[in-house]
Amino acid sequence: MRTLTKKIVLTSMCCMSVHATFANETEAKIDPSDITAVNTSGYLGLNNQGDLKLSTSISLTNGGSSSMSMGTLEASIDNQGNYKDSRLQYFQVFSTTNSVAPKVAASIDIIDNQNFTTGALGAVSMVNPGVKNLMGFARVGLLGGKYDSDFTRMMGESDEGIVGGMAAIYLSYKTGEDGTYIMLNPEYTYLDGSIDTSIVKTSLILGTPISSDGKNWAQFKIENSSGHMTSSSQKIDINDTVTWAFFKAYF
Repeated sequence: MRTLTKKIVLTSMCCMSVHATFANETEAKIDPSDITAVNTSGYLGLNNQGDLKLSTSISLTNGGSSSMSMGTLEASIDNQGNYKDSRLQYFQVFSTTNSVAPKVAASIDIIDNQNFTTGALGAVSMVNPGVKNLMGFARVGLLGGKYDSDFTRMMGESDEGIVGGMAAIYLSYKTGEDGTYIMLNPEYTYLDGSIDTSIVKTSLILGTPISSDGKNWAQFKIENSSGHMTSSSQKIDINDTVTWAFFKAYF
């Protein structure tokens, strides 16, 4: 990502964070385990490698509607203070009359990191298995974009184009009346081009409220990524495990 674009991302994040403080609070009960929930919130995260992540989400629709939307912006830096990655998302959620899939959502994402930039069209559905305190979500997405030019040359290629897709499952179980939950999230991403990328990321997440009003949460995540990036002359094997600690606040 170019320097000017990085500045735009960071400036936009600051503006969104200020705006989030004054956004209207919805009446719905806060439930971080529901990935289709629309809310105004922000979080700060730190991992065991020293990376820092900041995210803010703004509800663009008042609560109570059968269709709600949200904008999210997040960015992270490494332990040297250098830009690492960012994501900008528009998220639209629809309530249904189906008891098995009570909510569905669509999303548009722009994702940037040191190796590639992609745009993604995604869809997610809540799945109610009929088991108390257990909820599932299924997500799919189509990706398109390009690899970073320096990375492409390093891999011995000249074509930067990318097409691909992703699929993910989220299984969430509430362990307490206060909303404490544990979530398992396996996710597969495939990028096709002159460089072939295949990554499986598996996350285990624990979240619990740390304030009596339920607006402040602590979240802990163990995340393993494994896979490969292969060109006609180079191959990079990926096997990395990181742990994250987050503080998340709802406004």
